[in-house]
Amino acid sequence: MMNVDVEIYCKNFKRFFLNNPTSKNELLSTVPGVSFENFMVEITKTAEYNFEKGGDPSVTRKQILDILNDLYMEYVLENQKELAEEVGLIDKPLIDESKVFQNLNGFNIGLN
Repeated sequence: MMNVDVEIYCKNFKRFFLNNPTSKNELLSTVPGVSFENFMVEITKTAEYNFEKGGDPSVTRKQILDILNDLYMEYVLENQKELAEEVGLIDKPLIDESKVFQNLNGFNIGLN
């Protein structure tokens, strides 16, 4: 169950953006593929963490930027693999084929 202070902070944070759609659009326009709902989930997690560590749920500007960056990176890695490889986010295959396939008498056999 969420702490009351965290809940109030998150509701006010969300209300600000819902009451100021221009601010919401400006924020999300900087990070294609990031939804407001996912952003708020991460804001809530961060607010809970901040409250547990220091007693104050306030999310810092740096934390907001880190959240947006992390969500954007997830989007790129999930939906734009070629772009991620091109810009160096993925520099090797995610799965080592030698651990999945074995060559036996010239045939690749799957190890499962």
